[in-house]
Amino acid sequence: MRSLVLAVALLLAVAPAALAKEITKAEVCGPDGCTAVADRALMPILGNGGPPRTPPTAAPYYDVRIAMAEGDRNATWSFAAVPARHSMRADDGTWMEMPPDMVALVTKTAAGRKPYPASEMAGWAAAPDPKPAPADTDSPLWPEVVLIASIALGAAFAVRGVWLRAAARRA
Repeated sequence: MRSLVLAVALLLAVAPAALAKEITKAEVCGPDGCTAVADRALMPILGNGGPPRTPPTAAPYYDVRIAMAEGDRNATWSFAAVPARHSMRADDGTWMEMPPDMVALVTKTAAGRKPYPASEMAGWAAAPDPKPAPADTDSPLWPEVVLIASIALGAAFAVRGVWLRAAARRA
């Protein structure tokens, strides 16, 4: 019985400390400045990323900065938000899916803000090539291959003509 009371007392002592973590400031930044998230009730949306994903193709992005109070200590971190690709990149380079509510919050908060250009971030997936590469005409065999194919085609027609004439004589 005494150990049960001790366990409940320990649980009650630890629970308020766990609940004391809260985001105290959140802002979405571009090269022209930052805009704070106006509604404190929406700030927790920015603290929950989605599952890991492969890097997206390049797109403009914003820097999301978060400050969290945990008792008497403060912690800050940031991540790159790419709303157009529903992606976010953590400071360690890990790409994650951005949940739809986070995309909406970042887009709304960043309204009127200029995003950072995609060229300023490394780690994007290569963009797909919109058209195939042209054939290599610098090959040293290029003229020879065409010449040989032409001769072979001409020889095939000549043999066919001789065969048709011979068949016509026999008939």
